[in-house]
Amino acid sequence: MRPALRFLLAARQSELHGLEQLSHTCQFVSLVGELVHALQKERGYSILTLCQDRADLLPALDAYTRGAESGEARMRGFLDSVLARGSEQPGRARLYSCIAYALYRLDELPDLRWRVRQRKLDAQGASLAFTRLVSSLLAVVFEAADASLDAGITRLLVALLNFMQGKELSGQERAYGVMGYTAGYFTEAQKVQMAEFAAGQQRCFEVFGECAPADVMPAWQQVQPHTEKVQQLRGMARQTHAGQALDPGLAELWFELCTARIDAMAPVEQGLADTLARQCAQRIEAARAERDNHRSLLDQFAQHVGGQSPAMLFNVQRRVLDLPPEDGVAGGIERSMLDMLQDQAARMRQADQALAQARGALDERKRIERAKWLLVQKHGLTEPAAHERLQRAAMESGMSLAEVARQVLDQPAGRR
Repeated sequence: MRPALRFLLAARQSELHGLEQLSHTCQFVSLVGELVHALQKERGYSILTLCQDRADLLPALDAYTRGAESGEARMRGFLDSVLARGSEQPGRARLYSCIAYALYRLDELPDLRWRVRQRKLDAQGASLAFTRLVSSLLAVVFEAADASLDAGITRLLVALLNFMQGKELSGQERAYGVMGYTAGYFTEAQKVQMAEFAAGQQRCFEVFGECAPADVMPAWQQVQPHTEKVQQLRGMARQTHAGQALDPGLAELWFELCTARIDAMAPVEQGLADTLARQCAQRIEAARAERDNHRSLLDQFAQHVGGQSPAMLFNVQRRVLDLPPEDGVAGGIERSMLDMLQDQAARMRQADQALAQARGALDERKRIERAKWLLVQKHGLTEPAAHERLQRAAMESGMSLAEVARQVLDQPAGRR
C-alpha cells in the first residue's frame, strides 16, 4: 500500500483510538460519580451525627462509610489498571494533575472520619473538609469533559457534570440546613448561603436540561415531588429568627427530605452514565466499520493502480470525473477513493463545528468555576460567597457571568 493510502487509513485508526480512550475516560467519570454520591451521603450523615450527638446514629454512619470505601476502591482499581497498562495519554497533564490532587484529598479521609467519630471538629469544619474532597473529584470530571473531541459525547458530559454539580450543591444545602435547624434558627448570613445553594442548583439543572438526552428526562421528573417538599422547608428556614426558635427535631426531617431528593437524583446520573457508555460503544463500532471499509477499498485500489504515480491518484484535475473510466473497476474504485477523501474532509469540518458548539457551555462553565475558586483562594471566601460576588459584579456591570469570570481570570493573579 502506498504511503498516502497508509496515512489515510492511519487517520481512521487514530480516530478509533481516540474514541476508545474516550470510552475509558467516560468509565472513569462514571466511577467518580458513584464515589461522589457515596461521599455526599457520608458527609450528610456525619453532619447530622455531629449536630445531634447521639450514639445510635453511629451504626448508620459506619454503613455510609463502608459504601464510600467501596466506591473509592473501585475508582482506585480503575486507575491502577490504567497505570499497569501504560495507558497514560499525552496532552492530559491537567487531567492527571486533578486526579493526583483528588487522590491526595482521599488519603486524608481516614483521619477526617476518625475526627468526626471522636468529635474533634465541629459540623462546619467537617462539612468544609468533605466539600473540598468532593470538589476535587468534580474537578476531575470537568477536565475529563474538556478532553473529549466528540461533539455528541461532549454534550453528554456537559449534561452530566452540570447535573453532578447541581447534586453536589444539593448535598451542601442538606449539610448546611442540618446545622441551621439544629440551632433552631438561621442567621441572616446562613439564609443568604441557603438561597445561593438553591439558585446554584437551578442554574446547573437548567444547563443539564438543555444538554441532556430525552431518555433521562422521565427520571428527572421523578425528582420534582421531592424538590417541592424540600422547598417548603426552605421557606420555613427563611422565616426563622433567634427570637422564635424552631424544634431542633426538624433537622432530622430536613435531612430525610433532602436525602430522599438526592437519592432520587441518582437514577438520573446513572442514566446519563449509561447513555454515555452506549454512545461511546456505538461510535467505536461505527469507527471500526468505517476503518475496515476503508482498508478493503484501499487494498482494492492499490491492486488496480499498478505502477501509476501517487500524484496521479489524488490529482482530480488530470481527468474529468464525469467521463467514463477506461477500466470500469479501477475507475470506480478511484471515484470511491476521491469520494472517501472528500467525505472525510466534510465530516471533519462538520465534527469541528458541532464540537465547538457543544464545548461552548463547557468552556463557559469551566471559566466560571475557575474564577470562583480563584476568589476562594485569594480572599478566603466560601464557594457560595465567591459565586455571589461574581453574580453581584455581573449585575452591577451589566455583563454576563461568563464575561465577569473572564475578567477575573485575565487579571495578573488569575493567569496561569
